[in-house]
Amino acid sequence: MKKIVKRSLVKTVTWRLIGSMDTFVVSYIVTGTFEVALKIGGIGLCTKMIMYFVHELVWNKRKKKGLTAKRSFFKTMTWRMIGSLDTFIISLFVLEAVATAATIGGIGFFTKSILYFFHERAWSKVKWLKTNPALLKEHEI
Repeated sequence: MKKIVKRSLVKTVTWRLIGSMDTFVVSYIVTGTFEVALKIGGIGLCTKMIMYFVHELVWNKRKKKGLTAKRSFFKTMTWRMIGSLDTFIISLFVLEAVATAATIGGIGFFTKSILYFFHERAWSKVKWLKTNPALLKEHEI
């Protein structure tokens, strides 16, 4: 398995743990129901695991390399659009309530944008399995 794929897989797992916990907490706060929050978080864990991995690989294939804060910001925004839409659709499927699904997706957009940005910045410092020497530079958060 290529180094970049292994690294992307590990990043996928670390982000999904953080992201799924956030989805569960937001869903629980909004609905007040443990079972509903668990269902939304659980389904999202499965769907987003695949989507995030693909998103990560696409960003790694970009010609312009470097782990800058600007790159992290744009990567955050593209992922949050994808992830929040997925959360909205899952919440709508589970709850059959547009307003509640939009609330869960909207709150998650903001909470996860912050969490994801710092997850990206933390990973920019991890040298494990980096293949491009330009990516080995130290970067500020």
